[in-house]
Amino acid sequence: MSKQPFRPARAIYLLAALTIIAIAMLVASFLLNLRARDLARAHRETNSLARLLMDQTEQSFRNADLALRGVQDRLQTPYGIQLGLDSPQVQLLLGTKLAGSRQLAEIFVADANGRVANSSSPDTILRRSVSDAGYFKLLSQGQETGLFISPPVKDQAKGTWLLYLARRIDDPDDRFRGVVVAAIDLDHFEQFYGYMEQDFLRPIGLYMNDGMLIASLPHREDDMGKPAPELRGVRFDSTNEDLRQFSHRNTDDSRRVFALGYVKDFPFLVSVTNNDAETLSAWHENAITVVAGALLVSFFIIVAAALLAIELRREASLNSALQEADDRYRLTIDSVMDAIVSVDEAQNIVMFNLAAEHMFGVSATDIIGRPLTCLMPMPGREAHEGHVQSFMDSSVPSRGMAMQVEIFGLRADGREFPLESAISQTMINGKPQFTAVLRDITERHRKDADLRRINSELRQLSISLQSVREEERTRISRELHDDLGQQLTGLKLELTWLSGRLREGRQPEPGMLDAMRQMLDGAIISVRRISTELRPRILDDLDLAEAVCWQVEELTKRSNLQAVCNLPAAELVKENTLATALFRIVQEALTNVARHANADQLEVSFVADGDELVLSVRDSGKGFVHDHNGSGIGLVSMRERATAVDGKFTIMSAPGHGTTIEVRVPFKVPIPMGEET
Repeated sequence: MSKQPFRPARAIYLLAALTIIAIAMLVASFLLNLRARDLARAHRETNSLARLLMDQTEQSFRNADLALRGVQDRLQTPYGIQLGLDSPQVQLLLGTKLAGSRQLAEIFVADANGRVANSSSPDTILRRSVSDAGYFKLLSQGQETGLFISPPVKDQAKGTWLLYLARRIDDPDDRFRGVVVAAIDLDHFEQFYGYMEQDFLRPIGLYMNDGMLIASLPHREDDMGKPAPELRGVRFDSTNEDLRQFSHRNTDDSRRVFALGYVKDFPFLVSVTNNDAETLSAWHENAITVVAGALLVSFFIIVAAALLAIELRREASLNSALQEADDRYRLTIDSVMDAIVSVDEAQNIVMFNLAAEHMFGVSATDIIGRPLTCLMPMPGREAHEGHVQSFMDSSVPSRGMAMQVEIFGLRADGREFPLESAISQTMINGKPQFTAVLRDITERHRKDADLRRINSELRQLSISLQSVREEERTRISRELHDDLGQQLTGLKLELTWLSGRLREGRQPEPGMLDAMRQMLDGAIISVRRISTELRPRILDDLDLAEAVCWQVEELTKRSNLQAVCNLPAAELVKENTLATALFRIVQEALTNVARHANADQLEVSFVADGDELVLSVRDSGKGFVHDHNGSGIGLVSMRERATAVDGKFTIMSAPGHGTTIEVRVPFKVPIPMGEET
């Protein structure tokens, strides 16, 4: 599948389209947010207005009730009991209370028979009786002891709607004396609603707690004293004083939201209705302006995108050629196995190929622009800066530098490593650029160090072997001279004496012959002991297991070691070379245990592990810190014997934790004839 070529004009048109879409989305989001905020603000204003009206209504009825309480309390005092209900003092009292409450149309007092005895309006007293009124019946019969509020009643003479509040008047013996009644003009509330300053008309309603309309703005004469249509289906809870919201759909699909609240301590409801269509009238005007501006901006974006696309088409061919050349250069540099790093005249890195990323453990994006010295350890930075500066000051435009083994690099994890470098200088836009080709020679150094260490160990081993050989020759010579030589010399003297006795014709003494026989046995034992020390015959006569066990027993005889031998794989060793090498390794290991370990327990095991034979000698001694670069002659000898049979020699030791010597030798079980597949 071929890669589609980059087309700048198409990208510009796509960007312009995305920009216009983004503008449209932003405008839509802005307008929707503005709409939501306007609605939320209108709803908050509706709620605030409803709460204000609830408080105002509560205050109005509380003032009316206070007026009634004032008359009730005055007429029930000892002084008030002496006053007749139709006295001028009572009329003056009623007039005073009426003057303090603007919402009251009248305050009057009715006696125990229901006849109006006195009133704040004297003209209304004549031939007036309230005995049939509901509030008089309930209060006179004692069924209502507190404030009584009647349903709204229309005054036919004046054409206004009134609401009666009444309280019972008793004498000192709690006998019914009469009632005091306040008539509230409901037009007062509608006038107050009309004084409210609003952005637009919000319908307001005042209801009894059963939903009966008693006042409204605008005034709804046909619904007065009847259940309000807008509260149809609304459930009422007289104990609930919270503000509630309800919504209805208009015929034009717009929404009406009205807030309904309960007047505290009084059986009334107040509602304020908000029409979303009227709320959003100002929003529609702002939306038209914003959309027109967005369309104008989109038009300019389209024109600018067209002009820019024409210009980009002209540069597309140049960019394609430049990109091809850059790709060829970059792929060529990245394909080189050696690290290539280029720096400018300030020695800041400007190019870092893929091999350099792997070598130093840092990506090109993180290292480009940083100084070259950040790739070098601290001790060598000044020397390298001076060398590069002298190279920069050279008048030769291009110059190669020989491989530098002593240069060290610094990996991202803080590790230092040696490297070879060759540097060249080129001029780019009149400024010098230096390119270094680097090669990690850590493995070469390691191999050289290993080779030097092995050569040193071999030299020490050779010197030691020569010394051991001379010591062994000296010891054998001394034992042959001191032990076997003396025994043979004594035997020779005895034979000479015996020969003289026989020539003289005398018989030898039996004891002398027994002594000669004992001397000959001692000589034979010495020969066997020296031969066994040079190479145990048990290794040739029996097998590896018995030879190792014999060697361990010889060690335990001379020490307090408790030794355990576990050699199940010994029977798999059939080659004399391998058996001899393993036996000598055990022999050298036991010698080290006896000389240096100071151990009380020893375990020698030889087992099969997959395709390997594993020999291990483990002691419980004091252990030591093993240094590969400073191994003793005995350890070097064991390692060389293991290497000679293609084995791997390992030492595991720590101070206070004993020492374990392990040799792993490759082994394949031979397949018997006839079982090959």
